[in-house]
Amino acid sequence: MKIISAVLFSLLFCISALAQLPDIKNAAVYVEQMPLFPGGQDSLISFLVHNINYPAKAIADSLEGKVGAKFIVNTNGSISDIEILYDIGGGCGDEVIRVIKMMPKWNAGKQNGRTVAVYYNLPVAFYFDDYKKKK
Repeated sequence: MKIISAVLFSLLFCISALAQLPDIKNAAVYVEQMPLFPGGQDSLISFLVHNINYPAKAIADSLEGKVGAKFIVNTNGSISDIEILYDIGGGCGDEVIRVIKMMPKWNAGKQNGRTVAVYYNLPVAFYFDDYKKKK
């Protein structure tokens, strides 16, 4: 029951990866080179498409919409501090967290030639009609 909406493709081009880090002392506010998923945006989209499962509870309740997550891409490319910013329920937020935890190490962001930790915002769309079409 793997599904990801075509809306995800347009949303990924609008990803806000700006650092917003009042609670992280060693993180940059803005960076010259933003973190990058290995292989770039197309690889990130492919990773999400192949790993996101539409949760059974969300299907049963006909829940659809966007889940927004943010996380830190650390200086070594690892992911930490995953947080759901907005959720549609039915287990969709938990599913996004599960898949983010599966991600390989990213290419870290850079500022003035050195790697820095950066918050990354990732919207993921769940649409029931798309699921029904693929079923």
